[in-house]
Amino acid sequence: DKETTQAIIELREKINNALLQIYYVQKWVDRPPRDIRVVVVGDEVVAASYRYSPVDDWRTNVARGGKSEACPITPELEEVALKAAEAVGGGVLAVDCMESRERGLLVHEVNNTVEFRGLASTTNVDIAGKIIEYVAGVVKR
Repeated sequence: DKETTQAIIELREKINNALLQIYYVQKWVDRPPRDIRVVVVGDEVVAASYRYSPVDDWRTNVARGGKSEACPITPELEEVALKAAEAVGGGVLAVDCMESRERGLLVHEVNNTVEFRGLASTTNVDIAGKIIEYVAGVVKR
């Protein structure tokens, strides 16, 4: 609510730390209680999973209690993930997407540190092996 938000801002401004003066504001997206983690290696989408948030939390991180489930790689999901990866220079990336009820599939984050513990449990794809093959190919160039 507005009062709580104002109290948090005032408290953070009193603390002498420049990092606490940075605020991220983003539009609320009406979506299911999940997102989609897509691992992109080079120009290939190697795996995807739904990540569900725990009860009373909006975050879907498996490390924070979220749960993973297999997600089919549709042509739309593949296209969105590859475009997002290309936009940041490609490589080995995790592209996180949301399913907006109003606007369809949206990218909300591209990670260069690829965490795939939850995803690995939902697929038969050797994600680590794909990454090693890609890196070995890049090194040989």
